[in-house]
Amino acid sequence: MATAVPNIVFLSGSLSRGSRADRIAGWSADRCVLMGAAATVFTGAQLEFPIYRPGHPDRGPEQHRYLAALAEADGVVLVSPAYHGTVSGLLKNALDFVNDLADAPRPFLDGRGVGCVSVALGEQGAGTTLSTLRTVAHALRGWPTPLGVALAGARAGLDDDGRPVEPAAAGQLEAMLGQVMTMARLSARRRQRVLDRAAAS
Repeated sequence: MATAVPNIVFLSGSLSRGSRADRIAGWSADRCVLMGAAATVFTGAQLEFPIYRPGHPDRGPEQHRYLAALAEADGVVLVSPAYHGTVSGLLKNALDFVNDLADAPRPFLDGRGVGCVSVALGEQGAGTTLSTLRTVAHALRGWPTPLGVALAGARAGLDDDGRPVEPAAAGQLEAMLGQVMTMARLSARRRQRVLDRAAAS
């Protein structure tokens, strides 16, 4: 039986050049690769889709690539800035496109672990945005990891690699990524068993 490599998809919800959301997503992807995952990062610029229209037949190559990655994902990490106390419209619109996976073998984000990270200037916006991310992940049938990470003020400072400068914040982010990996390994093994049975039939 082939070794199951977990596929983790990272989504950033900011269009700002050099945004903290993009940098955190990139650093988190590198950490998961070191833990044995295959990582795919969608920066904010790569999620600049047209407004989601339910049932609309025309999807561009960017949306097809995005949906294909999520269909094969064993885990997902969402990183959003806080815009007026909630998730950025960019990321919410991208997550609305997951409705296109309603009839997939694993519909929506069914059974996948979802790590959630909010980035804000203030504690209140970070907290409400994190809560919204977790609610949306659950509504898409994903399992928000036990630990979510809210980064605000000094806790949101990053080094050149995108790692939180504050040790406690970095430790929380690494712990959350470890939880994503634990759940993703289980998903990858289940996915591999399905492939093995199909190959043997």
